Amino acid sequence: MKNNLIEIKKEIVIERLRQIPPKVSIAFGMSSEFMSRDDMIEQVKKDTEIGKRIVEIQFTYLKAFKKDSLMSN
Repeated sequence: MKNNLIEIKKEIVIERLRQIPPKVSIAFGMSSEFMSRDDMIEQVKKDTEIGKRIVEIQFTYLKAFKKDSLMSN
């Protein structure tokens, strides 16, 4: 069940990442390495440490967005 939830989260994040224009690059953490949208999607698919961090960041954002939306109503 937990693996299924992880896969669902990854699918949600991949769909969110696909909304980013392909030429946009983003740097993560203290690294000076920039990643393209497609690089980020690959990291999530391969379940690398950075891919896991991308999923975590996206869900932190979504939870904060939901909380803020509920408080403003």
